[in-house]
Amino acid sequence: MTIACSAGLVTLLGYFIPPLAGIRDVLLQWAVILAGFALLVGIINLLSAHFRKLSKAKKGGFYSLVLILSFVGSLIVFGVSGPDGSWSLLLFNSVQVSVESTLLALLTVVLAYAAIRLFHKEVTRATVLFMLTFLIVLVSSAPLFGLSNTPLLSELREWLSSVPIVAGARGILIGVALGVLAAGLRILMGVDRPYGR
Repeated sequence: MTIACSAGLVTLLGYFIPPLAGIRDVLLQWAVILAGFALLVGIINLLSAHFRKLSKAKKGGFYSLVLILSFVGSLIVFGVSGPDGSWSLLLFNSVQVSVESTLLALLTVVLAYAAIRLFHKEVTRATVLFMLTFLIVLVSSAPLFGLSNTPLLSELREWLSSVPIVAGARGILIGVALGVLAAGLRILMGVDRPYGR
């Protein structure tokens, strides 16, 4: 606990006291190296768990085989082609972009369902505003009957994207930052001990 608290305090003070900046940078480099090793340990643990599941012929072994083959295939493609290679970009666009598009489509359906549920429970100004915002963004983004090219809808969508949505995102980021700060201070003061007793 003493080592963790001392390293955290020196790193924090390094941002305010210039002579400690060198020590802070070294500690941050060590943290990056440790995070890299933690990622490797996590990958090895994931693969070994799925190898065990596959070797014992447990239920869902097919999915374990798919995961292992996908990992090995991705590793080979990115190792041979590099991160900016044509095969890597093809794999990224075929898998990652498709998954992101699917999740975005699911989010749209969930938002529509949530809006309908809100109208069934109680119609308030907030539910009407939520439904109007949802419909404006959906109609101005989707190519339905050429409505996405309407100047008024496009400008309204741009305003929604640049003012209220950015304000909400900033509020979320400020909340996350305050939560991380509170958790970090609790760990530095020894109130929380995630690293053991």
